Amino acid sequence: MGNHHSKSTEHVCPVHSLAQDASTPLFGDTTFYEFDKILSGSCFAFSTAVVLIHMVLHATHYSVPTEQIKILRISMLIPTYSLFSFLSITYPTAHVYLQPWLEVFQANSLAAFFLLMSEFISDSHEQRDIFLATLEIRDKKSPNGVLHGIVWFRKLWVMLFQYPVVALVVAVLTDITEAAGVFCLFETKPYFAKLWLTILVKVSLTFAVMAVLSFYIQVLRKYLAHHKPMLKLVAFKLVVGLGFVQSIIFWILRDTGSLNPTSQLTYADLEMGLPSMLLCIEMVPISLLLVYAYNAGPYFIRRPRNDDSAREELQQAGVLRTYQGGFLGWKALVAILDPKETLQAILFAVKLLINKTDQAPVPLANHNPGGSQQNSYRL
Repeated sequence: MGNHHSKSTEHVCPVHSLAQDASTPLFGDTTFYEFDKILSGSCFAFSTAVVLIHMVLHATHYSVPTEQIKILRISMLIPTYSLFSFLSITYPTAHVYLQPWLEVFQANSLAAFFLLMSEFISDSHEQRDIFLATLEIRDKKSPNGVLHGIVWFRKLWVMLFQYPVVALVVAVLTDITEAAGVFCLFETKPYFAKLWLTILVKVSLTFAVMAVLSFYIQVLRKYLAHHKPMLKLVAFKLVVGLGFVQSIIFWILRDTGSLNPTSQLTYADLEMGLPSMLLCIEMVPISLLLVYAYNAGPYFIRRPRNDDSAREELQQAGVLRTYQGGFLGWKALVAILDPKETLQAILFAVKLLINKTDQAPVPLANHNPGGSQQNSYRL
């Protein structure tokens, strides 16, 4: 990696050694690379253990699947971030191939967050439609200065669900262009693919984040305060935001020549090791915050203690919940891997584009993830 030439002989990708061990130890007989692996590996193990315990609690108390499956998918982002960061430290040459796929996981987690907030409005698509129909959003671009709630939500949906598609396309193109020798990890010049793919995915992320923030400002903050949406948003956005800000800082430092290899720090240490180590460290407090923000307590079922008649009345009324995660929550944990909900949400966004998001607020075809009538959207 790094020994590539573009098709033009004038556009040569610079070559940098990704040797893992520096010539001079950081302290004692320990190089920075070895110290990095120990510290980052410990942080990776801790944050992953914390989140996995949290996920098992949700999976074994799987009483509201339409909400908890989304919480499980959001939670997966922290172990994924930590794992990919640790692998980038251990195998620096794999970094260029791993990093874009982390964006794919991030996009799917952001989609799960948006769907969870939509679920908090109501698990009934009829009630959700009624609620959205009552909203009037201020919009300077609209003829009367007001945008109908359903039309506004359609636009947010499209802004959000373009991100998983773009992230996947960029990940595939990154691997292809790197293999073809036209990506160039070490340069951000217009004749290399890295610049354009980075711009594409960051613009896509910006639109998706704008959709989430608009949703929070207009709906979540006002009407769903009891769900603590700000805390949930912060717990999730810290993962995404810190990585984004950190990448910009290191990009500026590299381009200004402030980061240069020394006898104790190799190019791989500065390019992959140090940023990845910081991410692993940051995941430790963020994992604890995520467990607090998305705690499983509200999903524990409190059954009637000794009144069988009360239990029977609840069952007849259809409000007696049961855990649906299977033995040790295996059904819930396996469901995390099912892409159907996200795919259906993306297809629904395509339908909105085909039907034009600025048309009159009439019902469209149902979006029905998981095949459940209760978890559908009709906008």
